[in-house]
Amino acid sequence: MKALPEVSVVVLTFNSENFISECLRSLSNQSYPSIMIFVVDNNSQDNTLAILDNFKNIEITKNSQNIGVCSARNIIIKKITSKYVLTMDSDVVLDENFVSSIVSSAENSSPDIGMWGGTVLSIKDHKTIDTLGLKLGRFYRFYDLGSGKNRNYIFKNSNDAVGPCACSALYSKRMLESINSRGEFFDSEMHYLVEDFDLALRARSKGWRFQYVAEALCYHYRHGSNIKRDYVKYLSFKNRYLLILKDFKFPKTPYLILSLISYDIPRLIYLLIVNYAYTKKAILE
Repeated sequence: MKALPEVSVVVLTFNSENFISECLRSLSNQSYPSIMIFVVDNNSQDNTLAILDNFKNIEITKNSQNIGVCSARNIIIKKITSKYVLTMDSDVVLDENFVSSIVSSAENSSPDIGMWGGTVLSIKDHKTIDTLGLKLGRFYRFYDLGSGKNRNYIFKNSNDAVGPCACSALYSKRMLESINSRGEFFDSEMHYLVEDFDLALRARSKGWRFQYVAEALCYHYRHGSNIKRDYVKYLSFKNRYLLILKDFKFPKTPYLILSLISYDIPRLIYLLIVNYAYTKKAILE
């Protein structure tokens, strides 16, 4: 009988006391037997670390400061030797067969598929879709595919998404190594937000593809990170343009001009009015 490949799970915490117990219990209850759990804490100031101490068979990395989502994940991914890496946010709860379902799909995928994502539902009702993957829309806008729709929404074509949302994404370690840049897998300059879009686009530029696994279910609280709203707006603004400059090498000029006129300039004016300090900071950076 073929041995089951090991899956290394990377969970991030930052003031996650309201979510982390449920998250880790869902990992402990997985039907899949070959799982290693790594938790990276970004200097939580609540009871997160005390809660983590109650869990056995997990490896905890404690950072002395908040180094961001990307850098925290990179610390663990660098040293992982397993075939697959599962990234998780602390406010995600997995169905007991999530890992079994998504690994089974991965093991039967074509060799050029290196990213897998499941059906992420809102934990509030288990019926509303949180995300089925990351979608690139008009004017270089980024969306969660299926967000807000009923779970019966049928996602027919994995090509509709560029990759999985990193809140619960399975990546081939071989794929991650192929996009490794200066020891980084997730771009630390982004800190947080659209970092999974960036990774997926870089992977696709190397010939890798994404596969959606409908039967792999999980549930997301969403907005469980305790990050200030103004800071999120700043990161969203900054990272959007960083990603465009990085991953869309030479966008078509007329389309880019249309985007600037119809979306970007009005958005910039609005953000300068409601969030001047952070918007100015993003522009200067």
